[in-house]
Amino acid sequence: MEEKEELKQLYQLYLTNQCSAEELERFFVLIKNSKDDEALLDLMSASWDQTQGIPESGLLPDFLPKETKQHQFPPTRRIRFGYWPVASAAAILLILSCLFFFRSTVWEIISPVHQLETYTANTERKQLQLADGTRVWLSPNSKLKYPEEFKAEQRVVNLDGEAFFEVAHDADHPFIIQSGKVNTSVLGTSFNISAYPQQADISVTLVTGKVSVALQKDNSISEMTIIGNQQVVINKAEEKISKSDFPSAGDYLNRRLGHFDYKGTAMGEVIRDIALQYQTRIQLSPELRNRLFFGNLDMNKSLVQTLNKLCIVMEARWEKNGGQYVILK
Repeated sequence: MEEKEELKQLYQLYLTNQCSAEELERFFVLIKNSKDDEALLDLMSASWDQTQGIPESGLLPDFLPKETKQHQFPPTRRIRFGYWPVASAAAILLILSCLFFFRSTVWEIISPVHQLETYTANTERKQLQLADGTRVWLSPNSKLKYPEEFKAEQRVVNLDGEAFFEVAHDADHPFIIQSGKVNTSVLGTSFNISAYPQQADISVTLVTGKVSVALQKDNSISEMTIIGNQQVVINKAEEKISKSDFPSAGDYLNRRLGHFDYKGTAMGEVIRDIALQYQTRIQLSPELRNRLFFGNLDMNKSLVQTLNKLCIVMEARWEKNGGQYVILK
């Protein structure tokens, strides 16, 4: 049976209070998933138009002539399983209208979605696939909160930390990643988000597709749209958002696996990457800050192995001083 005809049949059973528990649940599912809003409205309008109205009793004042008060009205329309007063019909149609216009919210109440959380520890990476087919590569020291299945009009997840997303395309259900005051909205694309709580900036780097990044302020929203090989950076303290070209966005395809390739990158930026990946404090000697690093680092290995390789290439040395590491010339 087509869903349209099934909805019509269940609607009639609902009106006559004959739905079983399974049929009622199926009725709500069809209402929620229906994309033909006009057909639903027509269905409800037809029930209203076919219901004849009668006035309430006791509303005519005593001073009117008795023959006026004795005016006869036709009996209520007979429905398949009894008589309906107009008040009952209006109440049911009001309920159905609420179900129609707020069907996503109603469905969340009737059938709440179980929320899941995935964590990664230091140097740990995880790859997971969400219910809609979206794939996520979660970086170390990160947390992703997501629904067991997507039932709402928007596919919403929450990210603390860093992750690379390959979002399954669904034009009717935008995919939204929430990171504090920053919302990243997409339909289907691949990109990286770095949003560690202790990080001064949040960055969204787009490899393919198109995304919209919105910063929620106290009294306004700042929004920017980027395309492939562009990056948005949000300064959390100053609540500023900016975008720029980022030709090396494709490098994140390897970075999601922990392989960082540097083609003449300032040591200051390399150290920031290492500190974030290993969630540790690293102090860099001033004379090394602007020197360029060429090479690749495997952030899946231990911090000691990564620092050893970096220092060999840069002809430097490192030492541990209290709770932090120091790299010296």
